[in-house]
Amino acid sequence: MVSIALLSHRGGNIGHDLMACGIEEILSEAFGQNRQITHFEQHRPFEVYPPYHWLRLVNRLRHGRWSGLRWALYRATASLWPQARRLDFDLAIACGGPNLVAGAARVPEMALLFHHMNGAFWNQGVPLIDAAVGSCFPWTRRPERIEDEADRQFYRKAWSYCAKVTVREPLAQKLMNELGTNTEVIPCAAMASGRRLAPAGPAGGDGSIVINYQRRGANEDWGQNVDAEGWRSTLRTVIDRLGQRHRMIMLAHSDEESRLAKDLAPELPCVQPTSLAAYAQLVQNAKAGLVSRIHAAIALAGAGVPAAVVGTDSRLGTVAEIGLPSRFVADADAGELVDTVEGLVASRSSHAERLIALREQTVRRYAELFRGQSRA
Repeated sequence: MVSIALLSHRGGNIGHDLMACGIEEILSEAFGQNRQITHFEQHRPFEVYPPYHWLRLVNRLRHGRWSGLRWALYRATASLWPQARRLDFDLAIACGGPNLVAGAARVPEMALLFHHMNGAFWNQGVPLIDAAVGSCFPWTRRPERIEDEADRQFYRKAWSYCAKVTVREPLAQKLMNELGTNTEVIPCAAMASGRRLAPAGPAGGDGSIVINYQRRGANEDWGQNVDAEGWRSTLRTVIDRLGQRHRMIMLAHSDEESRLAKDLAPELPCVQPTSLAAYAQLVQNAKAGLVSRIHAAIALAGAGVPAAVVGTDSRLGTVAEIGLPSRFVADADAGELVDTVEGLVASRSSHAERLIALREQTVRRYAELFRGQSRA
């Protein structure tokens, strides 16, 4: 029996659940039924300690609070590790992301996750893979290298605890290689979630176009002065034009997105899936998408459904890597977006064939990597 620790974040934005689901599907491919998965919550880094250990109380502290205490515990990492529970695993896999961001070295929660928690596995000799690392930098200010020296040291230390790191887009590869960590680009592991969400592939017939709306085309505009009202007007025009020929459904990954969707298009149904089963129902009845959430596009693609993506940062490279169209929100034009989505619908059969083949290739590549790094 292969014993695997899966370090992921669940709850909240369901995109994180899709990443964990993809890894689970890959582990099934790699080890079949001969596997046992233990989940660790990345936002609770002190889960590596025994039950009832006092450090677990720190996991209950609200994010962004008690920074002084967090830094003090971080500085005590080496002396605390001997108190960790026995991490008797053949392999550990971290599947968070995006991991490459500006200012990481100044955030104690990130230090505890990437150094303290991940390092606890390294300290006990467990091979750790950080899978599908991505970057998140403003689209108009994508860096050639990580310039901040504190961040450079932070990431070098983080990757020193890993037996292997994979990236999901070329900018992440470029930044990591420049830091001295050679990586390979493999499409986001969340694509493998399509095996569970739509095991029979995309549904035939006239499905719906999935629309996902965020006010600035993403969670943040990163100081790029995105015209939120202009984007709202553009998307409203797209909905009006596509609505003349297609059924549509609004997809929300948060309460805020649900509110925005109902304000933007009150005539359209809006779903906010809170489980993988609910997400499966959505993707199984979709024929194309226009979304801002990267993992909405990845989940659809894994099920063989093509989507166009609008965003504000380098995460757009994740969808470009799997051959999906993407646009920086400030450059988005209603007519162009309509034509793009219509093109996806018109050629959805060929897109489905290509995307499912890419999903299976991605599963095989990750499965080979996992088997090669496991101690079993």
